[in-house]
Amino acid sequence: ISENDYKIEVALAGYSKGDIELELKDSTLTVRNKAKEKIVNEDSNEVIHKGISTRQFERAFTISEDIKIKDAELNNGLLNIDLERIVPEEKRARLISIN
Repeated sequence: ISENDYKIEVALAGYSKGDIELELKDSTLTVRNKAKEKIVNEDSNEVIHKGISTRQFERAFTISEDIKIKDAELNNGLLNIDLERIVPEEKRARLISIN
């Protein structure tokens, strides 16, 4: 993490890589799950206690046009999205010499 490198971390315990969808549209990065919520009959003996939720979710982040996604990795229930700010030459600060 530096002046031009950023990280987004999203806790996604109980989800696998195939359950998660990342979408970048215009300046919005959206994280959502693709899996449908499993309906469990409360009268059945299927589940005694469910400590991790698997309901539908969606989280959106607004990012600048000069931010590029370098990598995304799901590891031990934590989604890490690495971002890099690429500033065009004409927008970079520059020193001007005084004559």
